[in-house]
Amino acid sequence: MANVELTVLIIGVSSDIGLALARHWASSGINVIGSYRNMSDDLLLSESIFERLAYCDFTNKDSINSFIKNITSLDFKWDVLVVCPGTMNPVGPFSNCNIDEWETGIAVNLVAPLRILHGLLGNRNKSKLLPIVIFFAGGGVNSAPINYSSYTTSKIGLIKAVELLDAEFEDVRFSIIGPGWVQTKIHQETLIAKVRASDAAQETIRRIDESDFNPMSKVIECVDWLIYAQKKIIGGRNFSVVHDKWGDPSLEMSLQNDANKYKLRRFGNT
Repeated sequence: MANVELTVLIIGVSSDIGLALARHWASSGINVIGSYRNMSDDLLLSESIFERLAYCDFTNKDSINSFIKNITSLDFKWDVLVVCPGTMNPVGPFSNCNIDEWETGIAVNLVAPLRILHGLLGNRNKSKLLPIVIFFAGGGVNSAPINYSSYTTSKIGLIKAVELLDAEFEDVRFSIIGPGWVQTKIHQETLIAKVRASDAAQETIRRIDESDFNPMSKVIECVDWLIYAQKKIIGGRNFSVVHDKWGDPSLEMSLQNDANKYKLRRFGNT
């Protein structure tokens, strides 16, 4: 990364991706502030790398509001805001899901990220590079995966929110990336669901048995690229870590020339 002193705020460092990003940036001398829901052994061992570490539960509105109040009272401005928490639950056919659990999935994956963004926008740093907000997408942009309707609906909504917010704020960059199949704790939700996950459970087991996962290092490289990319290239767009040639000058030129590329659009319009 370029030699610029940055402050990064990672929401959800108890997630595997969040903690990997925190360790990477802290080792580069970047100031890292984080939120967590569960204090795992791995996070406990890494606690010293954070400028500040605070509790936040995305399933609880009061917890989110309390975190926002505490963190915005500190004397700091963030340059990079990364929002990691997510859940694939409830897994199973829509008609068989507990609708309250289905609604909680929407809250965790879509409403809570936007609630926390709303509360933290005022603490962005306007004196360095254009601040950036990075979210994480899921599958379903170009297909209709079954048995994950709450998760997929939430992530599609978040992809559109990124485009809307990037158009609304001239002084902030908003992007969202799909990390692909990365070896993280979230896959346990599919394994626990078993038959309710249908073919996804077998695919998850296969990938675990064959260690067929997208390397975490690629996710980190993609996020690093986003941090220093221009708004006209990455703003309001959804990038796939696995399938897109992010960082390639030819792609960057194509994105500058096509305002619709890597955004949600109807297919086959007349």
